[in-house]
Amino acid sequence: MTTAHRPSPADLARRPPHPAAELKPAPRPAPAATPHTAPCETPRLSPEEAIAPGVLLGDERFKPSYHRALLLSGMLPEARLMGYTLLWYAHHSTGRISPSFQPSREELAEHSGLTVGRVGVQLEVLRERGWLHLAPIQQGPRAGLPRFELTIPALYLERVRAHRARQIPAD
Repeated sequence: MTTAHRPSPADLARRPPHPAAELKPAPRPAPAATPHTAPCETPRLSPEEAIAPGVLLGDERFKPSYHRALLLSGMLPEARLMGYTLLWYAHHSTGRISPSFQPSREELAEHSGLTVGRVGVQLEVLRERGWLHLAPIQQGPRAGLPRFELTIPALYLERVRAHRARQIPAD
């Protein structure tokens, strides 16, 4: 007497592919550009100008602008995670981190879930791409040690402004 075979996940590899899986969908035509779907119009900047710190206008706040710029940056997730982690320490309107509240690499590793070594790598990535500026502390017991200052590269600040302009309908 033979017993019936019970299917298992291992059987999936033995099955022939479904005919519909081999069909590729036809390419869709690009949608017509409308004011709300037009691509970001940002000025052409040299590499040095693109990573130079952008200047916020009077009504712009640093934290939401930095957050949106990181989303638009296309950086790898670990670099964005380090940017978001540093953003928790930063002043909401300037992006500066107080000299008495400077996080160590160990604290950043604990808060981000990365290793201390990866924290160092991601801090360097942010610094090289214009998202982080290291300035020496001028006075106090920590004088001479580097201080983190978050910055938004000019290119991404312009993209944030273009994105914001598309989101807010003109009256």
